This record gives sequence, structure tokens and C-alpha cells, in this order.
Amino acid sequence: MPRFLPLLVIVALAVAVAACGGPRGAEGGDPRDRRAGAGQQERSAAELYEQAQRSMERGDYRTAAERLEDLQARYPFGPYSRQAQLDLIHAYYQAREMGSAISAADRFIRLNPQDEHVVYARYMRGRANLDRGNDFLTRTFDIDRRTRDPNAIREAYADFQRVADDFPDSEFADDAEEQMVRLRQHLAFYEMHVANYYMRRGAYIAAANRAQTVIQNFQGTPAVRDALAVLAEAYGNLELDDLKADVVRVLEMNYPDHPALQDTLFSPGLGAASRRGDDGES
Repeated sequence: MPRFLPLLVIVALAVAVAACGGPRGAEGGDPRDRRAGAGQQERSAAELYEQAQRSMERGDYRTAAERLEDLQARYPFGPYSRQAQLDLIHAYYQAREMGSAISAADRFIRLNPQDEHVVYARYMRGRANLDRGNDFLTRTFDIDRRTRDPNAIREAYADFQRVADDFPDSEFADDAEEQMVRLRQHLAFYEMHVANYYMRRGAYIAAANRAQTVIQNFQGTPAVRDALAVLAEAYGNLELDDLKADVVRVLEMNYPDHPALQDTLFSPGLGAASRRGDDGES
């Protein structure tokens, strides 16, 4: 066995030399190599970002989005990360990939809750929700979006309301408020669309409930006058004559030119008779 001792000594010395010649920094390797590697990563991130910018300049937003997604996946904490997140919202929106634009906006808000550009992400989230229902079939067949599922419109309204309430001095606040006015009318129109559908089906209680929703929640929109007319007609069909008379009186006082007041279903003169009775008592 002693004849194997020199071999063991040689192996031990080789291991010791390798250990001494190995790590020259805290994480191993030559620090100059690590700096070179970091520089290469930064150059690669810069190249990906520049490629994305060039794609957007050409109007190739899908390719731009792919480059930006790749950039975030490979360099999530690099110097281009935050700007890439913002650009990704824009790229997806321009590519008409609204679901992806909303996801990108949500990601930016979640990762940068105190960032000054949160207002931009929230505003673009509203724009993407606004356009989410404007799909190919809707555009091709000229379908009135106001008669379709309003969930995306409700989300858009909530996004714009957050912009207007939380960032009233931002450059997006005025447009957000204008969008809210338009979307309230949109949502009120949808409620009346459903109410009229119920009236045609003879579901008068459901129609009355929808009309009341418009009157209570959408004051100031043109739909209120029609909601009063539907409510009065529904009450008439339900033989709730006292309630019908009250609604007709409100309709006559606020919208005396409404064509529904000429309809025989409204018992012409009912509101006027009620007013005459009230005047006589006073």
C-alpha cells in the first residue's frame, strides 16, 4: 500500500492548486469576466429594445410585442424593463390584441404601483376595454355595440373613473371624463334595449325593473325619458293604475312632448286629470 502514497499526494496537491486558482471574486471567476458578461447582457437588452422600437416605427406591432416580451423574460430587472412594460401596452393596443393590452397594463400597475406612469397604464386599460367588443363581426355587419354584452363597457367606465378620480390633474383626465359621459349613455341605452325586449315578450315586471334601473342610475341621459314611458306602460299592463298615473304625471311634467303621451295605452289626459285634481285641492 505505501507505493500508492505518492499518487494520493499528487491528487491532493492538484485539488489544492485548483481550489486556489479558482474563485478570484465573491461569486467565483475573474471579476473582469463578470463585468464583461454584464456588459454583454446590457448590450443584448439594448439590442432587443431597439429592435422593438424599429418594429413599431414600421407599424409591425406584433413583432414589437414579441421583442418586448422576450426582453422582459430575459432581463426582468434590467434598465429597459419598466419602459418595455409601458411600450408593450401600446404595442398590443395598436396590434388590436386588447386582451393582451389589458394584461400588460395590469402587470405594469401591479409591479409599479407608485410609478408616475400608472395613470397611463390605467387609461390605456380603459381604451382597450372600450375597444374589446369592437370585433371583426361587429365592424363587418355594422352591429350596434350598445345592444351587446356591456361587461367590457362597464370595465372601461371603471377604468376611466379611476383616472378621473385618482389623477384629476393628469393629461388623461379630461378625455377620461368625456368617455365616462358617453359610456353612461351607452349603458343606459343597453338597459332600455333589454327593457323593450321584455315588453315585447310580455314580461312586464322585468321590463319595469329595467326601466327603474335607468331612472335611478342614469339620470341626465336621454334614456330616462324613454324609461319613464316604459315604466308607465308596464304598470298599465300590470293593472297598477295608481303607479301608472304617478309615472305619467312625472313624464308630462318633465317631457311633455314625449310621443308616448299620445299613445292610447297611456289613457290620454290621465296625468292632466291628476294635476287638475291636485290643483283643486290646493
